[in-house]
Amino acid sequence: MKCELCKLELEAYREGNLPGGIMKQVEEHLKNCKDCNEINNLEIISNRVIDQEKETQSNPFLATRVMAEIELLESNHYVPAFKKILKPAIIMVSLTAAILFGIIAGSIYQPIVSSDEIPVEMVYMDDASLESVELLATN
Repeated sequence: MKCELCKLELEAYREGNLPGGIMKQVEEHLKNCKDCNEINNLEIISNRVIDQEKETQSNPFLATRVMAEIELLESNHYVPAFKKILKPAIIMVSLTAAILFGIIAGSIYQPIVSSDEIPVEMVYMDDASLESVELLATN
């Protein structure tokens, strides 16, 4: 058996998925070929390391500590001063400022009302009531 073919079959050999004849050929090649035997041993070691890294070890006290912190937070019911005093005060100040701004903006424009003089344009605006519509109708 050649080294290239042996390297391709190493994983199936370790898993035991090779037919009997090919299994014996790979075993004989590994006994005789130092390079392929080293590659096989390195792959075995790397698979062990990968398997150990995949296993996670959980801390049995983690859930207890998390639940204790949650209960502590729920039992304190601590509300910061910002939420108690500052937030309503800021809301009231901003509403008052908005109302004052609206009043000032509305009072800036005030039409000039002078009853002494009537503009010429106003005199001619009501000309339609002076003329009869019947004069404009043609027979």
